[in-house]
Amino acid sequence: MLLTDEEYKSTQTSKFKNVTESAENFNSQEFDAYINKNLVDELGIMHIDLIYETDDEKYRHVIFNTEIKNVHYVAIIDLKSKIIKGHYILDLNKEYGIKS
Repeated sequence: MLLTDEEYKSTQTSKFKNVTESAENFNSQEFDAYINKNLVDELGIMHIDLIYETDDEKYRHVIFNTEIKNVHYVAIIDLKSKIIKGHYILDLNKEYGIKS
């Protein structure tokens, strides 16, 4: 499910922990199926770049690089329920007025 700006921001805290090297995938088959089902063709080939968890350990943000400069696909996992909450297209060009 594509999250709205409000839904995405509700999964953030003031601090995040970088868990890229230590994060364990609790259900890789489900995660892979979700990502494949919800790919956005316009973003091209994507690769996991970073993984962050909120400081309250409620959410995990899996951030993918895309073929579009400064645009990222973010999959959000609810760590308490162990479900994929949804995904969000983070366009830093639009968000911060960056000119690519």
